[in-house]
Amino acid sequence: MLTFGLLPSFLKKTIYRLQGNTIGRHVKFSLGSVILSRERFIIGDDTTIGFFTSVVGKTIKIGKRCNIRSAVLINANSICLGNDVIISETAIIRAGHLSQKSELIIDDLVHIFPHTTIDPSCRIHLGEECAVGPGCSIFTHGSYKNILDGYNVAYGDVTVGCRVELTYNVFVAPGVCIGDDTIIAYGSFVNKDLPAKVLAAGMPAVVKRTKSQFAPEPSEKEKEAIIDEIIKDFINYLDYLGFEKPQPSIQRIGIQEIVFGDHDRFNLLERTCDQPSSKLSKEFRRFLSRYGIRFKNLN
Repeated sequence: MLTFGLLPSFLKKTIYRLQGNTIGRHVKFSLGSVILSRERFIIGDDTTIGFFTSVVGKTIKIGKRCNIRSAVLINANSICLGNDVIISETAIIRAGHLSQKSELIIDDLVHIFPHTTIDPSCRIHLGEECAVGPGCSIFTHGSYKNILDGYNVAYGDVTVGCRVELTYNVFVAPGVCIGDDTIIAYGSFVNKDLPAKVLAAGMPAVVKRTKSQFAPEPSEKEKEAIIDEIIKDFINYLDYLGFEKPQPSIQRIGIQEIVFGDHDRFNLLERTCDQPSSKLSKEFRRFLSRYGIRFKNLN
């Protein structure tokens, strides 16, 4: 495993393909990275596997444009990552009790931040655009002390809905389901289901406010002003980065769309865009994510 990990990226890809695995275009394997699968695996276009990262499972499917960064460990029976998933440095995703029930499903545009611990001994499903913040933990089992001595042993699937934010140092216990668009505050312990569109906090976590109370929907005029300010900030950011002028045109079409340069269109309502055609438009897409605006690729 170690010797194979030290091979250059092109040689790893060649060997993996000869073994019958599907490796997309422009996939990069960094030094020390390995994929170990008992069945043939799939990796989509433009995906990067970071330095000394290992992905181990019976079945493995990794989507397009994923970025699994350095010193990450993923080990589960079944692993399925969507498109544009980011798993940051030192994240540990490991089934402590590996079995056929061990399943990790991560949908598109999910971001797992550094120093997280996720234990998919049972099924874990992270919905689209959700974020697992630094220091967070998600467990599907709670067992160490002897059950014959009266101690509780718990196993249960965990479902985290779309656009959920686990902020920092949040612990999610086995068997929990968190509804879409919910935010869990710093240091919370989630040991029961939470509904959609709420802010929850505490040990144990309880609902503090609904979305309408802590994040009211801006008016259309307010949204237009927000978009204009973001575009202005991006132009200043390009100056900071030292990009040569003239800079490309950026046009706002109401609150529906942003047109960048001559070709790239960002649909703000459907959260979709074409594959960015230039370095600047890729930078623009990354910049928009600072404001929580993320896009699915149309191509």
